[in-house]
Amino acid sequence: MDSLRLFVGQVFAGVLQRDAEGVTFRYADGYAGAPAFLSWPVQHSARHWHDLPAELACLLPAGVQLEQWQSSGAPSCSNWDLLAATGADLPGAVSVLPDDPKRVPLGREPEGLKRSGRARIQPELHALPYSSQELAAFNAGAGFPHSLASRGACASAIYSRKESSFQLVNFNGSYRLLLESGDCPGAVENQLLTSRLAQDAGLTVAPVGRVQTSDGVPVLWMERFDRSGAKNSQRSRLESACQLLGQATTGGDRASVEAVAQCMRRYCTNPKIQLMRLFHRVLFGWLTGNGRLDLRKWSLLQNGAFIELSPAYGLINSAILKEGAVESALSVGGQNDHLGRDGLLEYFGGEVCGLNARMIARVMGQLEATPWERRIRESGLSKSDQRAYFELLSERWMRLRG
Repeated sequence: MDSLRLFVGQVFAGVLQRDAEGVTFRYADGYAGAPAFLSWPVQHSARHWHDLPAELACLLPAGVQLEQWQSSGAPSCSNWDLLAATGADLPGAVSVLPDDPKRVPLGREPEGLKRSGRARIQPELHALPYSSQELAAFNAGAGFPHSLASRGACASAIYSRKESSFQLVNFNGSYRLLLESGDCPGAVENQLLTSRLAQDAGLTVAPVGRVQTSDGVPVLWMERFDRSGAKNSQRSRLESACQLLGQATTGGDRASVEAVAQCMRRYCTNPKIQLMRLFHRVLFGWLTGNGRLDLRKWSLLQNGAFIELSPAYGLINSAILKEGAVESALSVGGQNDHLGRDGLLEYFGGEVCGLNARMIARVMGQLEATPWERRIRESGLSKSDQRAYFELLSERWMRLRG
């Protein structure tokens, strides 16, 4: 298969072609819609790369996701083949489909309309009528839907209010379901607690919750904010910093908070407000020991006429999981560890984000007003994990206050 069709919403935008010299994308003649990606202006009709471009490559299963897919019996294949297999339900408004007129994209771009709000759900603990083996088997058959929020395989699902339960679907689900790994006990409760703390701290957070399989394995459900409307018919533009920077991997020299801030200045409709949100979220992530906030965890979302920082996702205290991670996956002033007041408040807040003392104090006030101790004590974490969470938080607060 040497050509793939690329759609923005339901509109055919152009063709990806592969040959011995690499990969080429050309917008269709007369195409006047939105660019496929913010860094691919329609005025530049043809683009060429030696391999699959980063804007698409970073959406493919990788790391743990790819290992789980291959161990399920799926054949080892190239990035091109992975894109052909998973391209119908990529995050955001873009679909990549085989060159087959019978295949049509799911959903449409809302064309300047604000995202429709989805009614909140409150599933009971046993709202997932599948065993862990059934969930894994379905996952493998569906090709492990990609999630920017997860390092492991996620199942795609909808929630039936009539049945009060989640139902697995192959494509275009409203939710992602992440099965807790036996190698990482407590991870689901950790993510649930950290997300609730983020809401208390004033961050906009993607809704999450906890259910369990019929055989008792914890599962985290996460709402997709790039899908909305009846039957998820609206697909909103969503691009991670990997895509915006043209970087297929989450590391490298450009993996810094400064690079993310530059993306926001370039692409956001209201960069001053969004940079304050970025600063707020970076501080929260560092305080709560999240060493996983790499480039894929920072995305811009189109909401009507506005392009803004997406709701926070991938929130977890990775430090207490003893993963050996650095303090910050993205460097701050060239440092990933030993951060404190000077680097985070004076340099990142003041110099990089351009915030004045009053704005920095406002963010600090929101963080200080968060009921940290009560939330941690009331969480489902084990007593030892609660203690480790609070001790790390206390130590980081001391460093931040100087």
